[in-house]
Amino acid sequence: MGRSVYSLVLSDDVIRAVDRAAYAMNTSRSNLINQILAEYVSYTTPEKRMKDIFDSLTTMISGDEPFLIQNQGSDALLSIRSPLQVKYNPTIKYTVELFRDKESNVGELRIMTRTQSGQLLDQLQDFFLMFCSIETAYSPTPPQYQIGRGKFIRKFILRDPNMDSDEIGSAIGCYIQTVDRALKAYLNAPPSQQQAAVEEIYRSYLQESPTVL
Repeated sequence: MGRSVYSLVLSDDVIRAVDRAAYAMNTSRSNLINQILAEYVSYTTPEKRMKDIFDSLTTMISGDEPFLIQNQGSDALLSIRSPLQVKYNPTIKYTVELFRDKESNVGELRIMTRTQSGQLLDQLQDFFLMFCSIETAYSPTPPQYQIGRGKFIRKFILRDPNMDSDEIGSAIGCYIQTVDRALKAYLNAPPSQQQAAVEEIYRSYLQESPTVL
């Protein structure tokens, strides 16, 4: 969606009220006015769509005790932290970035940790490789991944173009919960049982999740 500059004549009192509201919402005057006008004419802007997705995602995740939601100060970013019950109690960070102008390519999930433990970084890489292998085996359309040492990126592609924002947000939240459960099961299981533990969690996800991205 393109953007252009328009000249509007507005009351000073209205602008002051808009500026106060924009500041409280951590957005700009232009963005807020754009959103107000879009709502008035029943048009969903990319910003409103992203907000609705994140609202749905936040609603799903906020009731799950291990997760701490962090606002990134951006319409397109949301980060979620979850503690790992391993030495030095590091946290794993799930960052969701939504793409503004892409229809089927909704966004991506980035997973990483700041740990300095070489052992944990190796374990994370092994887990990501295992999880991707399992997911690919069960998926009719293999997802797109990037995997590094202690780093994981996964694209979210709409399989159903009719999914609304609530459904997309719930689907992303369900996926994050699944990865988090699988990772913790992997870290706590004996090596001989790690594959079975992760695969069982992923199969449960496929049965319980209404939509897979």
